[in-house]
Amino acid sequence: MKRCTIPRFIALVPVLLGLVGLLTASAAWAAAGYVGTETCLECHDDVGAGMASTVHGRLAEYQYPTDVHGCESCHGPGEDHVENEDPAMIGMPKAAMGEAANDACLVCHQTGVTLDWATGSHAMGDVACVSCHSVHDGTMLVESQEKLCFSCHQDKKASMSLPSHHPVKEGLMACTDCHDVHGDNYAGLMAGETSRELCLGCHTQHRGPFIFEHSPVEEDCMICHDPHGAVADNLLMQNEPFLCLQCHQPHFHTALMSAEGEFDIPGRMWDTETYGDDVSSDAYAGWSNESHSDSFKRSMLTKCSQCHMSVHGTDLPSQSIPGQGRALNR
Repeated sequence: MKRCTIPRFIALVPVLLGLVGLLTASAAWAAAGYVGTETCLECHDDVGAGMASTVHGRLAEYQYPTDVHGCESCHGPGEDHVENEDPAMIGMPKAAMGEAANDACLVCHQTGVTLDWATGSHAMGDVACVSCHSVHDGTMLVESQEKLCFSCHQDKKASMSLPSHHPVKEGLMACTDCHDVHGDNYAGLMAGETSRELCLGCHTQHRGPFIFEHSPVEEDCMICHDPHGAVADNLLMQNEPFLCLQCHQPHFHTALMSAEGEFDIPGRMWDTETYGDDVSSDAYAGWSNESHSDSFKRSMLTKCSQCHMSVHGTDLPSQSIPGQGRALNR
């Protein structure tokens, strides 16, 4: 009895089709003028040595989205360039080309961090990938991140030189800790978070939730803080009390005129028979006993946080004062 060979032939069909496809692709690859990476390295061996330490240099063939691999996957077919040794006959993405220089990069980089590139501020500003990235270098950046970002964002460079600033210049932070430079999911290129959640990722002590909340904290930290730098302490937009007075009315005490001249310190009004004559001097050592006409203004128009210390929120009711916690006194 003869064996049926049809199933065996059917099993070979995908293999044969694959070989035909490979031969067809190879023929098309050769017809398009591609010469292969080995030919490129005959002249550009220094570039090849640098590429070996990069992610691009370690790519396997199956990781390329097309049948073209190696140098020509970015630079295009090199046959005319090899024959004529003319740099003008090979594709060279340059920063001056703007968005047009990104075509080679975006063939591969369509997902991950570059998923939203087309809608981002850098893409809208016609910034080329090679303006920031060096494909042939292991660091993948043309300069250090700080210099690279500040080369365009001069206003932020100036802010980072103000007395209060995040420690980017000191090397303890990088711009990309807060900013997603490849996309624009959130205003200000925030790195995957709204500004409030981004800040609270590090400043967890202010996260809450609190029983007595400060409304700006629940909305956006940048209502009060400039994250790049400020003259005022703690990255505040303005010094106290001017920042606070943008939302809050000043205490009525600020309009009162204080008495002029000397006065007895509070301890002398106590029961001296019970506490003794010296209790006042011990309890209030160093206190002034002279009043000025603007004393109320000095005490109520200096730093609000001297009394209202828990400006981000608190769970403790301040029962000893009229605010009962809502005044954020601790």
